[in-house]
Amino acid sequence: YRDTGHVPNVVNLCAQSPATHLLVVRHRDRVGVLAHVLNGLRTAGINVQEMENVIFDGAQAAIARIHLDKAPPDGTLESIRAGNGDIYELNLLALT
Repeated sequence: YRDTGHVPNVVNLCAQSPATHLLVVRHRDRVGVLAHVLNGLRTAGINVQEMENVIFDGAQAAIARIHLDKAPPDGTLESIRAGNGDIYELNLLALT
């Protein structure tokens, strides 16, 4: 797994994620930013299906791609964004 990113000897992985929405978070690469985002999603009853965080050159900024099981309720993303100054932008995309 460490070398390829793929789990060996697994036969029951989903062929395609059941996620219905993708949350893209542009943020500073700082401790607690993703914890804040995930806590906001948890509070709203949103389950994370898959997640990836990519760091940009220089390790100052990053983009998290978070696959969700449903769209967050109105106001959730605004609350998440307003609650942490290290979040630059949030975008929600429907996958289905």
